[in-house]
Amino acid sequence: MKNIVGVGIVFCLGVIGLFYFHPLELANDSGKPSVRIKIAVSQTPLSSPFIVASHFNLFEKRNLNIEVVPCFGGVACAEALLNDEVDFATASESVVMFKSFEYQDIALLTCFVESGSDLKLLTKSISNIRSVSDLKGKRVGIVKASASEFYFDSLLIANNLKAMALERVYLPPQELNRALLEGQVDAVSVWEPYGYLLMSTSEEILNLSLDGIYQLTFNLLTRDATEAQLSDETVEILTVLENSIEWMTNNPKQAQDIVAKALDIPSAQLAWQWEDYTFRLSIGNALLSNLQLQSRWAIDSNLVEGSVPDFRQVLSPRALEQVLHSQVRRP
Repeated sequence: MKNIVGVGIVFCLGVIGLFYFHPLELANDSGKPSVRIKIAVSQTPLSSPFIVASHFNLFEKRNLNIEVVPCFGGVACAEALLNDEVDFATASESVVMFKSFEYQDIALLTCFVESGSDLKLLTKSISNIRSVSDLKGKRVGIVKASASEFYFDSLLIANNLKAMALERVYLPPQELNRALLEGQVDAVSVWEPYGYLLMSTSEEILNLSLDGIYQLTFNLLTRDATEAQLSDETVEILTVLENSIEWMTNNPKQAQDIVAKALDIPSAQLAWQWEDYTFRLSIGNALLSNLQLQSRWAIDSNLVEGSVPDFRQVLSPRALEQVLHSQVRRP
């Protein structure tokens, strides 16, 4: 059985004395033959620890044979995992929640970033929509079964508009901006970088968001069988993420330059988002509560069928615990 250790396991990044590691010094002396591992990584700044790790070849330096498989959004990444196309995937806790109603073998290994303003509800100012209540009878572009949908419904609930009639138009994340600009929908619930791109390319965009209403987490997922088979490799992957985040913390400007170039986005855009991100490895009761809350919302909204999954079985802190309690800390 997977157990949550204590109140929660949180890895706080630190530097001992005057020693600041350089990623190029990372090494693994195990000599163990590498296993080909595929990780579906969402093409978003939320995935920065993976982007930085790939840039400095940190996985290879721990004798990991990693293939990063790009995907657009956590839904697509999770589907690649559940279709056995990859071994690991990155996704928000909302995606984990939805998929747990369908699959009983999802293992959430760690959260690696949190953000309180990554989601936004945007509309065109010329549409005469000035508040969430003005969306009555309108079309709203949403990424189905994702943080996009949970955030939108959270806004409805916060404005006491849960029962308001409107049309949900489900689209892939990369199609939402175009749908709004071309008039196919009246508003969109989007995550970054799509929100920034929309707001920076058109002066007609109005932000209907409410900061702090939803705390997004991005997480590393696998399946039970994979975790059991690749237990040693899982620990090594988390160790790489740990060191990648430490380097990002000590070198924020350089990290932003690397990520902006990898994602082909303006540096100003990434700097605008960066302050909203808290990068750290963690897993605990706050995440558990968030999953339980969202699952009850999904049932009440008739988005899923069945009872609330036992998310204590989904959270799997074993590998992270091993990293935290490792006596040898070397980058």
